[in-house]
Amino acid sequence: MLTITEEIHLLVLDYDTGWPNPELPRHAIDTALGGALLMDLALNDRIDTDVGKLFVVNQDLVGEPVLDWALAQINVEDDTRSTDHWVRVFAAERDNLEALLTDMLVERGLVFRGVNEQLWFIGLDGDTEIDGEPFREVKKRIASVPDSDEIPDPRDIMIISLADTCGLCHGLIGASDLARLTPKITQIARLDLIGQAVARVMDEGGS
Repeated sequence: MLTITEEIHLLVLDYDTGWPNPELPRHAIDTALGGALLMDLALNDRIDTDVGKLFVVNQDLVGEPVLDWALAQINVEDDTRSTDHWVRVFAAERDNLEALLTDMLVERGLVFRGVNEQLWFIGLDGDTEIDGEPFREVKKRIASVPDSDEIPDPRDIMIISLADTCGLCHGLIGASDLARLTPKITQIARLDLIGQAVARVMDEGGS
């Protein structure tokens, strides 16, 4: 299974070009990835959060290079910091974070590097034909969550929170469906504390 950070990285890539979607503000992409890192660490029981602070509860490596890189940075910090602080820290680590994520997606066989590090999508069956199936599957799964009567699991709540706050829903859900589902999306997005921190950092960038 892909990490949340890897799924968000796929979602912000433009399928036609392999580069980050030019319609998404760079601050939104960076903030979404920073928040996704923390969400992955929380799901792996390495950190916990309350309204004001973020705590390390397990310093053991996760076994995922991107997450272990992030956890190491939190571990060396002497003071307990807010979740907002760590969203900002990792959002500012754009180059390192994207390089690590790209390496992981290439290693998983989901994308390959073209000329000038441009990324292209590969089919899940291992065929090198550029069919973008992983990209479409991620979009389809996430877009279906707000339209379901089932209670979302914590992972989907986190991803919907990021997608809503950072403007990814417009690329996942058609305009008419988005208008209908916006109240449900907003309701889901408010359920996650890390997602709330991402929203605060996004507001700072837009002010």
